[in-house]
Amino acid sequence: MRMEGGPRTDRHTVSRMRSRMGRVLAASRVQGFTIVEVLIVFAVTGLLFVSAAIMISGRQNQAAFNQAIQQVQSQIQQNINDVSVGFYPNRNNFQCAASGTGPLLASGANQQGTNSGCIFVGKAMQFAVQNTKPEQFAVFTIAGLQNDPATGQDVQTLAQAKPMAVAPSTAQPLLPDQTDKGELQSGLTTYKMWYNNGGADVPIGAVAFTSSLASYSSGSIVSGSQQVNVVPVAGTVINSQRTAVADAINAGLATSVMNPANGVSVCFVSAGTNQSGLVVIGGNGHPLAVTLTIKGNKTCT
Repeated sequence: MRMEGGPRTDRHTVSRMRSRMGRVLAASRVQGFTIVEVLIVFAVTGLLFVSAAIMISGRQNQAAFNQAIQQVQSQIQQNINDVSVGFYPNRNNFQCAASGTGPLLASGANQQGTNSGCIFVGKAMQFAVQNTKPEQFAVFTIAGLQNDPATGQDVQTLAQAKPMAVAPSTAQPLLPDQTDKGELQSGLTTYKMWYNNGGADVPIGAVAFTSSLASYSSGSIVSGSQQVNVVPVAGTVINSQRTAVADAINAGLATSVMNPANGVSVCFVSAGTNQSGLVVIGGNGHPLAVTLTIKGNKTCT
């Protein structure tokens, strides 16, 4: 009996072991497929997450660019409006007196409206101030003579007013500074700036908004004759020091082109999207217009 039972027991044991091994292998195969499926789900989910993150980031960057470029457009328009109503920042830190060669500027306290012989002529905006990050722009206050030394009458042209920036220059580094400064938002940068008067584009780095000053008829001043002119400042380039732009205003604003036929254009480039914004000031008989066009590239073309 023992001899007969022994082999049966071994056969049954082997059979049970084979059965168990089969179940283990089957379970392993099931578990293996489950892991692969989970990995696939993780991979697809990861791709969807990355795609969603890129899409959200792109929309955020586009929104930031739109806000930044619209802010620049608004600031340009605000400076034109300031010149239109005769508003300028006064820090009570400079004096201005008339002379035969132009305004004499000096440091010192003087209440607004008491700078005898001098008038507020306008403002000039410089973009891409050198060595600034985030990129800065500067807004210069421009003073001029109130009366023409030759006639004693109110000045009628920029040439008669002999405009000067109320800001330090290379020639006069110690002049009081009435310049306002601002920053371009969201990494916005200036790509280029130019004007077009019906021919080739002319690169510049600053544009002035000036009063048309007085107008006379039959020896009497014409009421309500003033308007704002757009004047690209000759001799300026982007990425300049502020003192260099002040020099150019003092030397060349009086004889710069006024109200160019196709306006003054400034191209701003987005930091986070493949976009640029073209701001056109004046042109087409509308010197006070400030229009914005969004481009799907980095060059405003």
